[in-house]
Amino acid sequence: MAEMPDTPKENILIVDDTPANLRLLSSLLSESGFKARGVPNGPLALKAADLDPPNLIMLDITMPDMDGYEVCRRLKEKENTRDIPIIFISALDRVEDKVNAFKVGGVDYITKPFQVEEVLARVQNHLTLQRLRKELQDTNNNLERIVEERTQEIIKQVELFKRFVPPNLTKNMDRDDFNVSHGISQEEIYSVFSCDIRNFTTFSESVTCTECFRFINSFFTVMGPGIREFGGFVYQYIGDAIMALFKLEDDQYTDNVVRSAIAIQKQILVDYNQGRERAGYRPIRVGIGINTGPVATGVTGTPDRMDAAVFGNTVNLAARCESMTKEVDASIIMTELTFEKLKNPDAFQIRSLGKQSIRGMENQVHLYAVDCESE
Repeated sequence: MAEMPDTPKENILIVDDTPANLRLLSSLLSESGFKARGVPNGPLALKAADLDPPNLIMLDITMPDMDGYEVCRRLKEKENTRDIPIIFISALDRVEDKVNAFKVGGVDYITKPFQVEEVLARVQNHLTLQRLRKELQDTNNNLERIVEERTQEIIKQVELFKRFVPPNLTKNMDRDDFNVSHGISQEEIYSVFSCDIRNFTTFSESVTCTECFRFINSFFTVMGPGIREFGGFVYQYIGDAIMALFKLEDDQYTDNVVRSAIAIQKQILVDYNQGRERAGYRPIRVGIGINTGPVATGVTGTPDRMDAAVFGNTVNLAARCESMTKEVDASIIMTELTFEKLKNPDAFQIRSLGKQSIRGMENQVHLYAVDCESE
């Protein structure tokens, strides 16, 4: 059977100007399984400790040139030696001598002449304490490293999560009472902007799945600024559709959501189609529906799979308005509720479509078309 490797011997530095004391302590500690080395004065002790920091130092007080107190003070000033336990071993037996030893950083004090058993017991005790402190420090350092790594992982996950979830929803989820099983939501007044590509199904049948994904992401990237620049934010991408919200707080109006729709139809989409034509692709058309009213924003799903969602008749009617752009001569249709919230309706070219029957709704709704030549 192979022999187990020897446990590394703990290194003890002995500092004493009396050769007999050095020999006695070195022999005693070596026979007890320690690696002992001795130096006769303070300056040599400082060099030896700096070059090869020991596990423990046994230090005499009365020495020429530099006494033990000064040696201890200097050792405690240096980063690589400040944590080494120092046991003073001296013939001085006054209380003030012992107090001074502890004041400068000593961990123990042995009076000469000493008892062998006492020296070994105190040395072993302080080495054990030092070893436990180091293990505790290593454990703490490892825990700090793990916590830091985990924190960075969480930060990355949160940043990734924010790309999928609107900012107003993340604020709700930060509440102490958040519980997805309760269907957390918050109802506020919004203008809902619903934008959809015309004849997308026909288009998707003519390209591969990968090409369809690339096209959709390109489309979303181009359209996004036209929403954000007017104070809205994209809440959901549903297939080829964009669902955006424009919050109506106190003294807010719906002019911005209408301006956003016009900018997309009149400028952003025009530029986008010019680029498509230069690349050899057909231009696309979109319809935009706008409605204003209470909207519940929140989370749906299960604890292991959540998704952002918006609910309410306001949302449904905005989507219906967008669908109706395919049936009437209009690329932007808004509801009467949106029209009534305009601060400056004369800035736009708006025509009434009268009351219209909406699929899935019992009552007719007064709708308005917005001309893209407005403003």
